[in-house]
Amino acid sequence: MDLLTGLNESQRKAVVTTEGPVMVMAGAGSGKTKVLTTRIAYLISELGIPSSNILAVTFTNKAANEMKERIESMLSIETKYMWVSTFHSFCSRLLRLEMNHLPPFTKSFVIIDDEDSNKIVKDIMKEEMLDEYKPKDIRSLISKSKNFTDFKIEDPRLNNAYSIVDRKYHEYLKDNNLLDFDDLIIKTIELFKKNPDILEKYQNKFQYILVDEFQDTNTLQYNLVFMLSARYHNIFVVGDDFQSIYSFRGARIENINRFRNSFLEHQLILLEENYRSTTQILDLANSIIEHNPNQIKKKMYSSKTDGQIPFYYHADSAYDEVMFVIDKIKELMVCGDSYSDFAILYRANYISRNFEDMLVRYQIPYKIYGGLSFFARKEIKDIIAYLRLLINKDDDFSFRRIINEPKRKVGPALLEKLSIEASSNGVSLYNAILTISGSGLGISALREFKAVMDTISAQIENVKLGDLVDSILNETGYEEALKKDEDTYHDRIGNVKELKSVLREAEEFYDGDNTAKLEQLLSDLALRTDNEDDDISKDNCVRLSTYHQVKGLEFKNVFMVAMEDGIFPSANCMRPDEIEEERRICYVGITRAKAKLYITNAENRFLFGCHQHLPESRFINEMTKTLFKNISKGYTRFDNNTVKKSSLKVLDKPTEKEESSVVKFSVGDKINHKAFGDGLVVAVEGDVIQVAFKVPHGIKKLMGSHPAIRKI
Repeated sequence: MDLLTGLNESQRKAVVTTEGPVMVMAGAGSGKTKVLTTRIAYLISELGIPSSNILAVTFTNKAANEMKERIESMLSIETKYMWVSTFHSFCSRLLRLEMNHLPPFTKSFVIIDDEDSNKIVKDIMKEEMLDEYKPKDIRSLISKSKNFTDFKIEDPRLNNAYSIVDRKYHEYLKDNNLLDFDDLIIKTIELFKKNPDILEKYQNKFQYILVDEFQDTNTLQYNLVFMLSARYHNIFVVGDDFQSIYSFRGARIENINRFRNSFLEHQLILLEENYRSTTQILDLANSIIEHNPNQIKKKMYSSKTDGQIPFYYHADSAYDEVMFVIDKIKELMVCGDSYSDFAILYRANYISRNFEDMLVRYQIPYKIYGGLSFFARKEIKDIIAYLRLLINKDDDFSFRRIINEPKRKVGPALLEKLSIEASSNGVSLYNAILTISGSGLGISALREFKAVMDTISAQIENVKLGDLVDSILNETGYEEALKKDEDTYHDRIGNVKELKSVLREAEEFYDGDNTAKLEQLLSDLALRTDNEDDDISKDNCVRLSTYHQVKGLEFKNVFMVAMEDGIFPSANCMRPDEIEEERRICYVGITRAKAKLYITNAENRFLFGCHQHLPESRFINEMTKTLFKNISKGYTRFDNNTVKKSSLKVLDKPTEKEESSVVKFSVGDKINHKAFGDGLVVAVEGDVIQVAFKVPHGIKKLMGSHPAIRKI
């Protein structure tokens, strides 16, 4: 078998350039896995290198297993014992052989999982009476300290709690011969540093080292492969700086330059031919990523030159945007596509809610890829449980869910005591708080909880339903608890605020007073979740996902939705390096599409409980206009039997009369916004104004002509 058959010139060069350091920058869909596996097969079959002298590391077991299967298929050899694995599996295997050289640990060490690790942290915090923070939050900090070189805790009290737990946690692991997942790489490096002879042994053993997804390596992983490759320098790294999107996990795009500076004699090979997407899609991707400075220049191309130009649809509202996507799915299904050919991609999880609603309504099966559907997310289920308890004090199930969300020092023993009290008096757990005897922190917490809930209950008929969510967030301490996990706070609070939109919509949709409307909504949500489970279990379904979850995947038809500044790029990204990573995420999204790409956004979006106008994403402005077709005007709604003019209103350019009536703003003007209150204009760009509002709203970009805004 000729291993080089079917490879293009660049791929062939990457395979046969076996000596010395080699960096391959492999664009999306360029066949990097094929190159990696063929190179390993070439080393074994053509150069006679024993498979035991080759090390290949990647990031997922799926990728490692795929590499082994391909090598096995090419060479008809057993790959079970080859050193082809994830970084962590490699380190685990090596430590099993050498851990006795790192006392007090031994070769029989046990690797604990996240659940075990959290349990150890929880027990330590209980012993130290550190009940101000959640164990999983402290555990997250312990993990971060191992994976981020710039790790720092600003809050002195949190830092003190972390320091105590971190010290005792690692003492416990050492005393019990335990390693957590993060320790595997750390202990391997420590082993090498303390035992130069062992490092030399493995430097001699691994004559050829290959690293997959190099752009995703963190500092520890880079240091590990650098140490191992020090003797032979036969290190082959393959990655794509255009697709480095995991900085939040500790990935360092700087490792690409570190490699080039550490191995000045390296050869750089570019894989620029894409086998996935059409030329039209790749041209658009190239036009956006070229705005990032300081990257290795490459331009993706494809032999699929007769594709469809990507479409851009600017909707009047989020509803119009969703209906455009639904219509396109129905239209292409009639043309022969399957539900599994479609992916709806978004930057923030809370965007999925509107799409989920309509997909259910139109009986289109869907699945949230790598995540939970909107109403299955923990924070949404928590707030819904609060709402249920507000209108039904006999709901013991909801009571049990939220009594310690956030933590209130109500332990199992006290809950059991409350349950006995409730059973004895024939009342609910909530009402049993009135008669339970005793004192102490737990009893006080129960009574305070009831007082807060009674206060919020009394507001139901006097406030908007969406405001109940704010009361729950503020009065119960739920938002403060969310803030303690910096990694998830913005996503989770975004989801909770999106629930406000559901409640505002319920006010208009249902009849009766607020209590009746809330009862009807909660009943419908319960039924909806049950129906949802049937749909998402099907394989032939539309995929909904964030961009991070679908990296490495491909779909025939892709919708990139909610492309608005503040959503994508995220409002939390302000530094140049953060915007560059957002741009790379956009590139990843575009290059998931094989045949058709649709980019959408909305003029107005009912978001976080109020109508908002967000400017179109700056990334759309960066795209070369001739490379996509704007179909915002004149779009026709699709129907299985007929095609009719869309009922979607598309905003036309204002007439001269309309333009003359538009209020002009200047920096320093004071304005009032119906939802955000009074604010100060801090910047003006045409009709777009930036306004500084009071906390919690902060600085927002708004259309100066929007009816919600007036000068004061």
